[in-house]
Amino acid sequence: MDRQKTQEVALSVRHSTDQHPMLQASVLLLIVSIWFPGATRIAGTDGSLSFLLALFCALVSVVCYGETARRLHQTEAALAAAVLTTSAFIIVLSLLSMLYADSPLRTMRAVFAQIFGFATIPAVAAISTRPKGFEAVDRLVMAMIIMSVATSCLVTIGLGDAKFADRAEGYFKHSNQLGIALSAGLPLIAAQLVTARRHRILLLGCLAAVLLGLVKSGSKTNFVVGVVGLGIFFGLYSIYLVMRKQRPLSVILGVVAAPVLIQVCLVTLQSLNPRAYKLLSVQLSGGEAHSIVSRQRLWSMSIDLGLTHPFIGVGAGQPVGDIAPHSHNLFIDYFRTLGVPGVALVAVIVLLVAGYLVTAVLSTLFGNDRSEDATEANVMVLGSSVSVWNYLAANQMSDSFGPSTAPFFWLPLALLMAYRGMQRSLQAGSDGHAKLYATTAPQLFER
Repeated sequence: MDRQKTQEVALSVRHSTDQHPMLQASVLLLIVSIWFPGATRIAGTDGSLSFLLALFCALVSVVCYGETARRLHQTEAALAAAVLTTSAFIIVLSLLSMLYADSPLRTMRAVFAQIFGFATIPAVAAISTRPKGFEAVDRLVMAMIIMSVATSCLVTIGLGDAKFADRAEGYFKHSNQLGIALSAGLPLIAAQLVTARRHRILLLGCLAAVLLGLVKSGSKTNFVVGVVGLGIFFGLYSIYLVMRKQRPLSVILGVVAAPVLIQVCLVTLQSLNPRAYKLLSVQLSGGEAHSIVSRQRLWSMSIDLGLTHPFIGVGAGQPVGDIAPHSHNLFIDYFRTLGVPGVALVAVIVLLVAGYLVTAVLSTLFGNDRSEDATEANVMVLGSSVSVWNYLAANQMSDSFGPSTAPFFWLPLALLMAYRGMQRSLQAGSDGHAKLYATTAPQLFER
């Protein structure tokens, strides 16, 4: 009996190990594709190639996720199960709404957005729990950084479809979508910057390039979200250092440099995008900018449509008449399109993720681990947490969890869960307990 069990474990480990390189390559290709939704169209639908890659990643990762789930900490396993189950209900409601929606095919927009969750969370979890999982996950982060810098450079020089007037879309459909993608990438670059042992000048240049791309996008909301998100990350990192009584000079320099950085960003916005700077100044001074007034009217119309169809909505992915493709607010859009059940489900996802963010950040700030590996994992937990938060904040004004930007929620969340799991594993190892992740087949046999 014991011999049979050992053979089953060996086969399971060998099967999941064989799929690991293919899964990692698939996720890397997916990361590249999500930065070019407008250039990866199939039959005129944005992001079609990304969706096909997401489906492939989901199919491959589901095969090995059963074994992976047993290696995850119960918190990460429970969060993945709860969030993906809720996403599955949203998919079911969206497909059912095809029966009464004015544009049945547009209901697939909501389905596409949720599919990315099934593609990234199990895949990144499977990659992170394999031998050398830390390096593999870092590779995914570097892919995100490279693509954010490449997109920013293309926008800055105006190559191809990324031409700039005062609102640049890059290779997305709208400038707000470009802004969301870049603001989600900024905290990951900052986290790599503060933990890097070398190439810090290069990473600093990457940070400046993405900030410049954000300025060029002309998305005022995402400019504020991106800059404030950077401030939040460096603030959390300063608290992290203070709690461990490390690098006091860096903390002092950070406190002095923060207002200077904000001022430099504003001056850059004023110089390179005067229109966006003027509108932002009007908004911050309490004036009524046109974009704010139009959004308020859009929200009012969307709420009225939701109240007219409170239980089923008007159908997933449906535009707001001829005015806008979505309601420019995550909760209002789901109330309008899927009624009370839809907004309740998306609220569950947001609350679960927000609670997980708070717990992860507090545990990181007040932990006692001081090893070099633990520091890298801890800082990446902070960076990926801010990245997820940036996306949630931006979706209250800029987007409504559309399929072109949904990967920039699911992927940072998957990275956060992976780094949080590594953090727990390192803590368990330093306490002398068994590590949470399996390593190699011989070690499994010894256990």
